[in-house]
Amino acid sequence: MKAIEFIYEARNLFELKQLGRTFNHLEDLVFFYGAAGVKEALDHLREITQDKGSTSIRMKWDGKPTVYWGREVAGGPLLVTGTAGWGRNVKLDSAEELYNFIATGTKAAGPAREQFAKLFASLYAPLDAATPKDFVGFVYGDLMFSTRPELDNNGIYNFCPNENSGTCYHVSQDSDLGKRISQADAMIVGHAYYPEYGMNQNDQQPIDDFSQFNNTAPIIVLGPVYNKKPIKVDTSAIDQADKYVSQHGKNIDTFIAGVKGLSDVKEIIYKYVNQTAKARQLDKLSSKHFYQWLANSTVSQPKQAKIQELDQAYNNVTEEIFTLVKIIQVAKNSVIDQLEDQEGEIWDTKGEGHVRYGDDKKQFGNVKFVPRHKWQPGI
Repeated sequence: MKAIEFIYEARNLFELKQLGRTFNHLEDLVFFYGAAGVKEALDHLREITQDKGSTSIRMKWDGKPTVYWGREVAGGPLLVTGTAGWGRNVKLDSAEELYNFIATGTKAAGPAREQFAKLFASLYAPLDAATPKDFVGFVYGDLMFSTRPELDNNGIYNFCPNENSGTCYHVSQDSDLGKRISQADAMIVGHAYYPEYGMNQNDQQPIDDFSQFNNTAPIIVLGPVYNKKPIKVDTSAIDQADKYVSQHGKNIDTFIAGVKGLSDVKEIIYKYVNQTAKARQLDKLSSKHFYQWLANSTVSQPKQAKIQELDQAYNNVTEEIFTLVKIIQVAKNSVIDQLEDQEGEIWDTKGEGHVRYGDDKKQFGNVKFVPRHKWQPGI
């Protein structure tokens, strides 16, 4: 197997229940994991002010679809699949098998599904040629284009891979990447490595270098794009959050643990914060706004009553939770502003933000620096 340089060692999540996504918003660690989550969020903010930490933040991509590929043994056939095949542990080792599985092996068969199947099948041969025969394991990434984008009048390649979002990417034809695009038929942005087929998303190991997949012209496997500039974080916000959690951490931990008949209080708050973000009302996060939302939500009346009873028992602890969420959110947004104020070979408009993998000292996994405050339906 050719060597792969990992940025971090695989981390042990201590068999914690997965909450939210594989990459969670930094501020969501507050209500997912309580005082320990706040500490870890603040650790991220402290670390990225240091040289090594600032360069560990990479661009978050909005490509489509997600592609998994690799070999189980050296010299073995290439396996290629999408999210469905990976999740169901379906192994497909030819363009024909890929096409048949996607076009006819799902309930959503039809013209759109057939077109999707043809797209995946068209990737098999170039990926097989690009993947070293002695490579063992699997990598995954986002497809950025499967037909070479056209140049605009300014000599820029523009492509918007996800039709469900407004995120687009831009590359100058004069850049090294632009010159590669002029010869390519497809481009994938690589993310991480899995030792075995079909592994859980939390077992992914980030890769810094995808160059071994770039020895053929028809397909580009772009590696991660990292932040290169120093990051400043308001230390007074960190100090404020530290002081706040030392005062209210025990109450927060007890509240989010729930009680009998209310085991999903974390998920309820998560849904509230997400829906508030989609409504572009994050500035309204508060106990009062939460209960207004709760009264009109699908949460059952008995659960609503239990939430209010538990909240009152711990001195309106929901207000403390949302105060910490907003403190961390403000600090995170300042970081995002600095990350967006940069130029490189490839840049985005209405971008997805950035991510940071959790190292082996992080208990709660990976985080994302996404401009949630700018979110709007359809984007």
